[in-house]
Amino acid sequence: MELAINEMTSRCRAGLQCPFKHLQPKDRVTNPRPKPDPRQAEGAQGPSVVQERQALSHQTRALVSGSSPSQKPLSQLQQSNPREFQLGQVIRRFSPVRRDTPGDTTLSFALAPSDPDFPFELEGGLHCILTVPTPYLQNGRPTIKVTNAEMARGFQINVEKGFDSLVQSSPNKTLLALLNELDKHLEKFLTSEKAQTIKIIANADKNSRTPEPVPQVARLPSPPPISVAPRPLWTNVDRSNALAKREADVRQLEARMGRIPHYSKSPDGTTFNIPIQVAKSDRLPLNLQPLREVTLIVPRLYNLEPCTVLLKGVSGSEAETVQLAFERHVRKHLDMTLMAHINYLTQNIHSMASEMAQTTARTAPPDIPAPQQPPVEETQQGVSTEEGVEEPRGLISDEGRPHVMFIPRPPEWDRQDDSESSYDSGEFSGSEDEEQTDDEDEADSGGAALPVSSTATEKGIHISFPNLELHNIELLTLASLSLSVKCLRCKSPLDISNIKPSGDETSPSASSVRTASCPKCTTPFTVSYTPNALHANTVRAGTIEITGCTITDLLPSVFQPTCASCSTTFPVPPGMVSVRGDTPIQVCRSCHAKMTFTIHEVKFLRVSHASSDTLPLRRPKKENLGISAGTPLPDNGTCAHYRHSYRWFRFSCCHRVYPCDRCHDAAEAHVNEHADRMVCGWCSREQRFRSEDCGVCGRSVIRRRRAAGGFWEGGKGTRDKGLMSRKEKRKYKRPRGSAVGSAAVAAKKDAAK
Repeated sequence: MELAINEMTSRCRAGLQCPFKHLQPKDRVTNPRPKPDPRQAEGAQGPSVVQERQALSHQTRALVSGSSPSQKPLSQLQQSNPREFQLGQVIRRFSPVRRDTPGDTTLSFALAPSDPDFPFELEGGLHCILTVPTPYLQNGRPTIKVTNAEMARGFQINVEKGFDSLVQSSPNKTLLALLNELDKHLEKFLTSEKAQTIKIIANADKNSRTPEPVPQVARLPSPPPISVAPRPLWTNVDRSNALAKREADVRQLEARMGRIPHYSKSPDGTTFNIPIQVAKSDRLPLNLQPLREVTLIVPRLYNLEPCTVLLKGVSGSEAETVQLAFERHVRKHLDMTLMAHINYLTQNIHSMASEMAQTTARTAPPDIPAPQQPPVEETQQGVSTEEGVEEPRGLISDEGRPHVMFIPRPPEWDRQDDSESSYDSGEFSGSEDEEQTDDEDEADSGGAALPVSSTATEKGIHISFPNLELHNIELLTLASLSLSVKCLRCKSPLDISNIKPSGDETSPSASSVRTASCPKCTTPFTVSYTPNALHANTVRAGTIEITGCTITDLLPSVFQPTCASCSTTFPVPPGMVSVRGDTPIQVCRSCHAKMTFTIHEVKFLRVSHASSDTLPLRRPKKENLGISAGTPLPDNGTCAHYRHSYRWFRFSCCHRVYPCDRCHDAAEAHVNEHADRMVCGWCSREQRFRSEDCGVCGRSVIRRRRAAGGFWEGGKGTRDKGLMSRKEKRKYKRPRGSAVGSAAVAAKKDAAK
């Protein structure tokens, strides 16, 4: 049998490595004798003989068929150099950077976790350096080193030790299989207790430096020793708190100023170029008037170290004074944010620049004599001294004209209004409400007066939300407005939705003016909306300019909030849809904080100006009916169409008074509507509609019908002659224009033919 198998395998090209067994039917073990019936054999022979034959047949079948499992064929590289074969598997899987040295081979690659629910963020995956020694598979073991910069060294050691444990537990596995096992257990290694590490710091005094020998040319007096203040020692808690505050303030600064032109940030995140707008810049010193931008320097240890500011495009002693005053203010108010410091600078730069003049006046040398002035007699409240004359504080009389009394000018009139205004940490720069024009031009001592800036005229309708409640919302903007309006001509209501604010960045191609028309009288409407950010100190949501209609109510509109925790603006859509009395709830998509607000009431305030160049609205003409209460109407309220109707009607479509619907249609161009009010024809008093009598004088406003009833206005009769009562005189009355006598008979005959 073995000879037959060897003969068949020698014919195959694979030889002994072939996974198949080449057998022929003639090579199998067969019994030349006829196969007896198993039941007869069991009856003729004993059970022991049957069991021996079954065992022999099983052994023979196993020997011939080769019941041993087939093995996977091995490549020539795997047989000749298993180490290079396993390295090739890793290279094809991860595409690493390979470096060969006489003692080992290193592969540098990134292992991306295959688990979709991996809880940690690894930028680019797990950066590894796999070291495979040259005597691998004999007495060497592979090692791994983790090089992720964002990962602490203790967790890196956990991963490296975990890989070593996998190599020890499974020494027969290939390198690729070991890396796959590392991928499966990576979360377990990173969640285990962090390994203890030691950091060694050199004990050297960096401040002590050996002075270089200076050639003594001339003997100069040695300067006094400079006392260096010791650097404060901050704990780790102080540093962590300062880092958290710096991140929050910088995030708020970028959220507020990121969209403003000329704003920029340095790559290291310590320098910010911020454009500012100074109110009443003409009152600044001449060298500070062109100021438009400042550079804010935020150190790494802010708020432990104060932030400073540099004024761009200006120079001089005033600029240095402002910078020093800003730093002094920052040191006194460490709890304020960066945005609040910038707002304080823009609103109080006038007083900061004037601090130098006040300091110079206080530190002036006292040995300069004051100019001598002639003494003045003391009057009612004036006081005279030998050194000089104090400014009188009452009425001054003239010796030549005793009847003339002079009132001195109060000293506060000559003082410039440079008082510090309160800063607002919620809004950048001042609003136009804070800017006021001066009625008098103050002349400079050197020549012409400086120009005075004037504010723009406000007009339109202000929409505000009194008693607005904001919870964890820093800013709230009305992103899409929906209104219910009423036509000025016919008073028909109309709903206008999805009104985008002017200057909307989401749809720059769309027009900021929304147009519509009245569904009844086709009067054109125009609506435009200018938004205003809502926060804790502002409840005005914006200004609406509308023509052709008036606003009646606010419909559900879309609001865009900004999270107070991380200063992240919620996207639109979806935004937050709200209306009066509603309290929507949303979750920030950045920090997952809950945001909510409540609008208790809505107010619309029309703002106009006397010098506005727009034409005033056309007022409806006052209707003069020429009647007075207590006297009857002309013709008792009847008209040519209805001779038995003693009243006039006020139609709801145009609110004008006409005797009947035909008179209304003849005078107006629109379709009439039901009249819900009337004017009595007997007493001329206007009242709600009554079908039969007046509610004031009690007289009937229609002709009294008889018991049979009639078909005229106000009656309940019928015009059908077949249904009319025989007592009705109009039943047998000949219609006007009909033929009489024989002519009527001839007309009937002609109709029959």
